[in-house]
Amino acid sequence: MRPTVPTCVLFVAVAGLLGACSQKTPSTAAPPAVAPATAAVKTVAGVQDIMTYLVDPAADFLWESVSTTETAAGIEEKQPRTDEEWREVHKQAILLTEGANLLLIDRHVAGEGRSLEDHGTPGNLTAAESEEAIRKDKQTFVAFALALRDVGEAFVAAADKRDPKAIIDAGDTMDQVCEGCHLKFWYPGQKIPAFPDQAPEDR
Repeated sequence: MRPTVPTCVLFVAVAGLLGACSQKTPSTAAPPAVAPATAAVKTVAGVQDIMTYLVDPAADFLWESVSTTETAAGIEEKQPRTDEEWREVHKQAILLTEGANLLLIDRHVAGEGRSLEDHGTPGNLTAAESEEAIRKDKQTFVAFALALRDVGEAFVAAADKRDPKAIIDAGDTMDQVCEGCHLKFWYPGQKIPAFPDQAPEDR
């Protein structure tokens, strides 16, 4: 349960009272050293969690935010139009960008004792194999994560400019980045079908 009064407020109040009760010159001693921020990082989620709960939903939303569909009634154009709709695009772009940042932190591919959701699919790596592939070529994995972050920033800029064409362009780049990373670290043994209707479900 959170305290009613934040600790920092209590600290300031106590410091003020002590100052009022004392006529001594405040100490000029240096403040205690603060541990680096990275020392407090403790990863709980695996790469699979980051993708499932953060990156994938944001990516799907952004991909679908601008589209052109041909129907019996004619051409249907979908794109954000209201302030609220563009704010949602901006929000999802931020989530995608920060999700990419989280992939830069060393973490397991899946939680301890857990398998990847599509474990056993022909051509797919196991969680342990995927983790080993990342370990052996961390530079490439990082490069993909940075590329995804760049895509996220492109989506943010497109949302701020309210530019549907830029959303489509960023989506095309994101598709290439995601598929390139998956083909190397997730399903390198996937058999590419001769016809599109034989392709496996979207990942």
